[in-house]
Amino acid sequence: METLTAQNIVLSESDFRKISNMVYDHCGINLHDGKKELVRARLAKRLRLGNFRTFSQYMNHVLSDKTGKEFSLLIDSLSTNLTSFFRESQHFEFLQSRFLPALLERKRQRSNFRIRAWSAGCSSGEEPYSIAISLLEATQGKGRWNIKVLATDISASVLEIA
Repeated sequence: METLTAQNIVLSESDFRKISNMVYDHCGINLHDGKKELVRARLAKRLRLGNFRTFSQYMNHVLSDKTGKEFSLLIDSLSTNLTSFFRESQHFEFLQSRFLPALLERKRQRSNFRIRAWSAGCSSGEEPYSIAISLLEATQGKGRWNIKVLATDISASVLEIA
């Protein structure tokens, strides 16, 4: 029997469709045809660790796992966790120079000193911390503000880091 390696694990078109549809339905991640090799390569490790010879066997396991643990591991394998402080600098420049000054002025006029922000896809936390830093800098010396930043991600492993 041939040894199972990342290179000889084949992802059929049918299995790729099942995986991409399931991931989209549960997480909203669109795995288009150009991502097929990425999916095969990243999930090959899950197949080897579970001693599955085919993606069909692996998907049956994922779907029958009532704990949802394997599905979480599948998502962790497929998600890209690229992050850094003040990543996408043009977004933070807009936030600091245009959006926050206008928001703070509107809220001051209404005596509403509460700000809530949500960082969806926060990875290991650098981006929500960057948002919090921007909010704290914008409100410094301008009264008491009640600021909260919610940080979420579909990857359980990066949330543990955050």
